Amino acid sequence: MSIRNNFKYSLILTLSTYLVPLLVFPYISRVLGAERIGAIDTVDGIIDYLVLFSMMGMQALGIREIARHKDDKAELQSAFNDLFWLNAITMVVALVILCFATCFVPELQQRGRLLLIGSFKLVANLFWIEWFYRGLENFRYITIRSIIVRLLFVASVFIFVRDEGDFAIYYLLFVGIVVLNAFCNWTYRSRLVSLSLRHVNLRRYLKPFVMLGIFAILSAIYTKLTLPILSFLCGDEQAGYYSVAVRMYQVIIALISSLISVLIPRMSVLIKQERWDVVNHYYTKAIKLLVVLAALIIIIMEILAPYVIYIFAGKGFEPAILPMRLVMIQVLVVGLEQILVLQLLIPLREDKTIVKCGLCGSLTWLLLTFILIPRFQCVGAAIVWIASETMVLILAARKVNKKLKEVNKRRTL
Repeated sequence: MSIRNNFKYSLILTLSTYLVPLLVFPYISRVLGAERIGAIDTVDGIIDYLVLFSMMGMQALGIREIARHKDDKAELQSAFNDLFWLNAITMVVALVILCFATCFVPELQQRGRLLLIGSFKLVANLFWIEWFYRGLENFRYITIRSIIVRLLFVASVFIFVRDEGDFAIYYLLFVGIVVLNAFCNWTYRSRLVSLSLRHVNLRRYLKPFVMLGIFAILSAIYTKLTLPILSFLCGDEQAGYYSVAVRMYQVIIALISSLISVLIPRMSVLIKQERWDVVNHYYTKAIKLLVVLAALIIIIMEILAPYVIYIFAGKGFEPAILPMRLVMIQVLVVGLEQILVLQLLIPLREDKTIVKCGLCGSLTWLLLTFILIPRFQCVGAAIVWIASETMVLILAARKVNKKLKEVNKRRTL
């Protein structure tokens, strides 16, 4: 499939993933209120962190390796089995961690019902295998499936969520998106590859799986863990404000990420073939396009932030306006970071460098979190996040520039 078609389907996919749920948020925010939304998003943040642990580096590694072997059926089959069973082991470990934490941490015991619902999301992610279809560049199937599931979710919310007492039902429907997607993907998978324990070589991908997994976990510290920490330090209400503040950013960065991530399988193949002229073309074009888009988005959202908060959340969410304005800076910071890491460092197999970037970002988060969040609450959470991502961007940019200079030097010899 052509890059243009991949972009088209990926863009539609992202719209269905983020904009469709956003259609129900004005309704949900008014029915459930800031405290209920904060409680749900806090639990989902914990589950997402465990999902990231269970997936380790699977999203990036899976796409990269499936793309490299997609033209060899035997190697494709072997790669899928090795990757899946590695993922299965970490999923079981994550599930055990969740069970023990729920039993022995009082704050989690109070959220036991929501955590039980979230555990289905954790298990279903193993069978979602989105990395497999992205590696094959089968974006048409992914997009059609996702749209159908999302529309079912929207209809179900308006039918079953009627008052604030239905917050658990809302989260169950939200988790149902992952479960249904996983069911569809796993069923369709049987047409392409089979699952077997025969000739499985877990050591084959163990090192990059762990290395990229460490980066995923470290980056989750400053992306996913901020919300639960804000909730525990400042209460569910502040978590609710912060959650609302980042929702529009999540939609915007997801649209940008959809364009960036499409190139991962293609860049992996181009770098393997050492077609550096094409690599430089895609890289340069992506940077220029992002800077222009990000500048426009940041300016527009800085002006419209109060109106956006009122439209999507209603009265009572005014404290989310300033955090939203701050978070919009991340469109540029995270966008550049994703181009450097996803399009170049991962295909270049610079796994150690990626881990170093994540470590520096998480250390920045640890240094600032307990200073700024207790004092500035949801505003402090936004500042901490920006500082952490900026540190990752600086380190990734230095490595990419050094690597490209080495490549250009070799080509001139």
